Amino acid sequence: MGATDNHCMAGQSTGGFELTPPQMDLIEGTPGTANPARGSPKSPVTMALGPRDLSGNATLVMGSALVANVFSYLFHFTLSRKLGPNAYGTLATLIAFAAMVGVIGASLGTVAMQETARMWSSRREQDIASFLRQHGWTVGALAAALIIGLGILSAPLSSYLQVSPESLWWLLALYAGISLFGNFGRGAAQGAHRFTLFAGSLIAEGASKVGLALSLVVMGLGLAGAVVGLVGSAVLSTAIVYVPLALGGSHLPSNGDKTIDLGRRATKILAVAATTSGLLYADMLFAKHHFAAAQAGFFGAAGTVARVIPYGAALAMPLLAPLAAAAKHATRASLGRILLLVALNVASFIAVSLAVIFPFGSWLIHLTYGPMFAPSVAMLRLYAVDESLLAAVLVAVTYLVAIGDYSVLKYVLAILILEAAGMAVFGTTPSRLLGVAISLNGLLVPIVWVLALRSLRDVTGDSTHGFDKGAGEASQNIAQEWLP
Repeated sequence: MGATDNHCMAGQSTGGFELTPPQMDLIEGTPGTANPARGSPKSPVTMALGPRDLSGNATLVMGSALVANVFSYLFHFTLSRKLGPNAYGTLATLIAFAAMVGVIGASLGTVAMQETARMWSSRREQDIASFLRQHGWTVGALAAALIIGLGILSAPLSSYLQVSPESLWWLLALYAGISLFGNFGRGAAQGAHRFTLFAGSLIAEGASKVGLALSLVVMGLGLAGAVVGLVGSAVLSTAIVYVPLALGGSHLPSNGDKTIDLGRRATKILAVAATTSGLLYADMLFAKHHFAAAQAGFFGAAGTVARVIPYGAALAMPLLAPLAAAAKHATRASLGRILLLVALNVASFIAVSLAVIFPFGSWLIHLTYGPMFAPSVAMLRLYAVDESLLAAVLVAVTYLVAIGDYSVLKYVLAILILEAAGMAVFGTTPSRLLGVAISLNGLLVPIVWVLALRSLRDVTGDSTHGFDKGAGEASQNIAQEWLP
């Protein structure tokens, strides 16, 4: 998640929306108002950072993400057995491509979260529905452009990635377009603290994806049925979160400057998200180009198991990222504690994961994919090393984006370009492909963590802005309660 810019002065607007005097008092801390730093009455931000609310929200968000991931793996494990290595390799390639394109929706979701969080913190929940309705047209236009663009590219993509028929790309484009609304809605739900809707959307998408895709494949629709199942799950999950949020509320005047501002912020977040997503999934695209169909399927199975490492390491970031964003405006010590917790979280998860995968890799592949995917075992250990490095990169980049530091982009982009070139030229076997990824991702790990440590120098300390100071003090208190 990206960090919001909460520096406001009297008479200015916050995020493009003009604040009334009572709302400005809430942010600036005018005597006698609901100032977070004063705590009487407590603001929504201060209450949300309390241990009880924080732990409850964290349980709901992280728990739903965990359940959704379980369904996602069930999707892979069940369909791989029904489709076989050849068709599963194609499905894994399509999903990897969808994940890379999906960073557009994730970026829009982050911006929506920032905006609805501003409304929620200033007690303007009635404006959230109007915000979604207004900007839903922009999201719809982007979705249509994405669907048409991917459809036009279906012929060259089918040729390079050895994916046929071309109609699969049109189905994938439809899935990606609908998912833009789902991500935008879930981001808005996060910022508005409508965590029940957020969790319901995530879990519904995971469960329906497994049920619909498996049913259609069993009915004989094959690979097309699996992709249609993805489309159906996107429709359901989007309806669950977007429709309730967009109904009712107030009617804000149209603001073109606001749309431009949202677009600029989304573009900045998108650039970082796209490059990190490329690091996570580019190997599968080159594997589909270089390898035979069955070998690509075995490679995809090993990658799916190994990606448990970055996915699991990132589960705590929806809780830690907003704490880091707030602590940046408090003291170096409070931000340092949160960064230490981020580091300990990823290091411990990597250690446990490697301790399981290295001795029990053969058993994991046979349990999840079955005997026909036995060749995946030989690729799993190398893949696990690569994904461990990516886990260390991913959490550090998430932390940096949360505190508003986008300087990491140029380094991640440079490594991605080198990886793509190396994989295109040298990645003709699984070991060579993963060797390129490991060597370059290994270079990136110290770079991103040096940037993370350098962020401690830029702590603003005792901010003159009441909202920043109050949020920082709250986050510092929570960090002292929760951390050693």
